Amino acid sequence: MRTRERAARSERGGVPVLPLAGAPVLPMPEHVRRAVAEAMDLPDPRDTRGLPELRAAIAVELERAHGLRIDPERRLLVTHGAMQGLSLVLRTVLAPGDEVIVPTPTFFFDGAIREARARPAYVPSRERDGWAIDLAGLEAAVTSRSRAVLLCNPNNPTGHLPDAATLEAVVDLAGRHGLLVISDDSWQHFPYDGHRYQPVETLADRWPHMVTVTSLSKGYAFGSWRVGYVLAPPHIVDALERRFQWEAAWCGVVPQRAAVAALTGPRDWLDRTLATYQAKRDLVCDGIAASGLSEPVRPAAGAFLLVDGSRLGKTPSEIDGALLRNGIASIRGADMHAPDTHVRLTFGSDERVLNELVRGLTQAVRESAGSRP
Repeated sequence: MRTRERAARSERGGVPVLPLAGAPVLPMPEHVRRAVAEAMDLPDPRDTRGLPELRAAIAVELERAHGLRIDPERRLLVTHGAMQGLSLVLRTVLAPGDEVIVPTPTFFFDGAIREARARPAYVPSRERDGWAIDLAGLEAAVTSRSRAVLLCNPNNPTGHLPDAATLEAVVDLAGRHGLLVISDDSWQHFPYDGHRYQPVETLADRWPHMVTVTSLSKGYAFGSWRVGYVLAPPHIVDALERRFQWEAAWCGVVPQRAAVAALTGPRDWLDRTLATYQAKRDLVCDGIAASGLSEPVRPAAGAFLLVDGSRLGKTPSEIDGALLRNGIASIRGADMHAPDTHVRLTFGSDERVLNELVRGLTQAVRESAGSRP
């Protein structure tokens, strides 16, 4: 049973579930609203690769933030969010029976890989190592069927942010074995403690066969608009465009013009909210440690963390039940290729909700301790 269904059943049983969130949900500012209103009266340009204005704005942002010089005509494709972009990439670059090496825990990549008729080869990371990528494990996972390495940078669900040396090692490994590096960078705008997100594209001089998939849903509060993009070598973008023409023809112009306004307009409406996330992380991590649960690895990025729930029950079902009885809906660790003793929690909600989360966790620990013989 999925998290949403378990939470709904809990609600029907009379236990209200906390509205935990990850990415910010914000009212659109005036400059975005104005762009949307104007877009409804403009002709539809029908460009499969995306509005030239949007691709140009993305290229400008990549240069401003990371010093990358990207040709927006040849190397960018706008998609209906990152999930569609990733699915499009995998179905385009993979052949039946190919293997994709994936460090875990990780986001729900399994379905997209299997839809491409390929197979995932999972390489677990360890909590005692801060959930860092196991480089030796990646090397050992390479076989004659390996075609790509798929990263989540920053990692969802652990919040691990690979440093430059780790990314270099992954890229060099890909170069040695002729593998494509595919990176989902949807949470790039949420680094903490002075850490810096580094896109794999900055290492193209070491190995140019890299694809980045990302979304505007998180860093630009654009979840309802479903806008993302793929950055890839020209021959891959050409192939993606050919497939995309038959799948969706092009992305909607209204959300694309909204995205142009968000990328090129004032950022204060976003920055004020993003600046609160580190304090939210600390509130939740400190609260978990004080609740009686094991202190979690403090995420270096993102809006989520993995929590060891083994003190709440012996099985994932018991852990889930202990949390739901206290209004806490989580994703089971095993669903994200994490230990089945763990759950993923998000901390993007307001402080009132997060304080309720900590109280619920504390109560769950007390109840579980009281039920033990």
